[in-house]
Amino acid sequence: MTSILIQNGRVVDPYNNLDEISDILVIDGMIAKVTPEIADESDQVIDATGLVVAPGLVDLQVHFREPGREDRETIETGSRAALKGGVTTAVAMPNSTPTADNQAVIEFILKRAAETGLINILPTGAITSGQSGSMLSEMSEIKQAGGVAVTDDGNDVQNPAILRRAMEYAKTHDMLIMSHCETDSLTDGGVMHEGWVSTQLGLPATPAISEDLAVAKNIMLAELTGARLHLLHNSTAGAVAAIKSAKARGATNITAEVSVQHFALSDEQCLGYNTDAKMYPPLRSADHVAAIVVAIKDGTIDALTTDHAPHIEPDKLLPFEHAAMGSVGLEISFAVMYSYLVEPGHISLSEGIALMSHKPAAIIRSNRGTLSEGAPADISIFDIKKTWTVDPMLLESKGKNCVFKQMKLTGKAKHVLVGGELQMQDERILR
Repeated sequence: MTSILIQNGRVVDPYNNLDEISDILVIDGMIAKVTPEIADESDQVIDATGLVVAPGLVDLQVHFREPGREDRETIETGSRAALKGGVTTAVAMPNSTPTADNQAVIEFILKRAAETGLINILPTGAITSGQSGSMLSEMSEIKQAGGVAVTDDGNDVQNPAILRRAMEYAKTHDMLIMSHCETDSLTDGGVMHEGWVSTQLGLPATPAISEDLAVAKNIMLAELTGARLHLLHNSTAGAVAAIKSAKARGATNITAEVSVQHFALSDEQCLGYNTDAKMYPPLRSADHVAAIVVAIKDGTIDALTTDHAPHIEPDKLLPFEHAAMGSVGLEISFAVMYSYLVEPGHISLSEGIALMSHKPAAIIRSNRGTLSEGAPADISIFDIKKTWTVDPMLLESKGKNCVFKQMKLTGKAKHVLVGGELQMQDERILR
């Protein structure tokens, strides 16, 4: 029997409405006690005085790139990046090479995650074969192999008839559909948000209505079929308005997320042709950012994610129109949430942690994201007073393309346990 005692930390567990100075005893990988002044002997003691002890964070949208693009990221380097950010469970997107649209690739990802042994990695499969938007994948096979959802990720299923059939098929197998929402005919050739910044830069742009229409399409089909639908990385005022309206109608089968960059930054980051700010969905104008913040505050949004998208340097060192889309975020997501939502007073720390722990876990029906007695001991301990500057060259991720580079953030993971095993101590990964 192995045990770890975490003492004197501010334990913030939104699932159990807990926010108080307390101790946590971990025995054999499980949370045994959560109460002040635990006197039990333990093999190891972590002094969390002045620190926040929270459930390990759960990220619903991560691109690990393995198999196929290990030059960009691997399951190991992505897992190390996750630990540095306090993320203990990550949902892997299927756009690997080959695409995770079958049992073999799903099993490969789970095998590599187990071999790496750093964090919990839950794979998704594609909705359609090769993410082509045409022939449906074998969702039953994907689920049986261990896939927690199906998604075509960066591709929206454009044909409503095919998307309807996909939702009906997913409902039959009780599979979650995760939809990236865009209307191809409106976004064709667009490389950033359509607005005054794109006009200044003279770049082809993507109108917000492209996302608005696609979100409405997905919601209407989910209401028709009864399928469980999770809307990925929403970024527009119209999108969150449609989601809020659906929930007001009683659509309990629909959930939605926002990636941290979309409530923190606007399209002005693209000025100077900054390719680190090129992503999809694009960074939007300030009015959309404000609407996203309101949607987080009023409960329309169910989860905060990173859409962690690592790239090699040559793919970003291109003219803006040709550069790759995406930014890494695993190591900075908690700090962005704290700096842009909690410190300005938009939400409480407990609300922010909820959006990054038990709420996303519930979407994928995982038992992670809580500090309940008997739960797996996935625990992240944060220093919410630490201010630091993002230096991409110090990130664990292979991808150094970070839109927050050289920005000052507050809040940093200090210690992380996964399944009761101490994986990071004093900001240092132990293996």
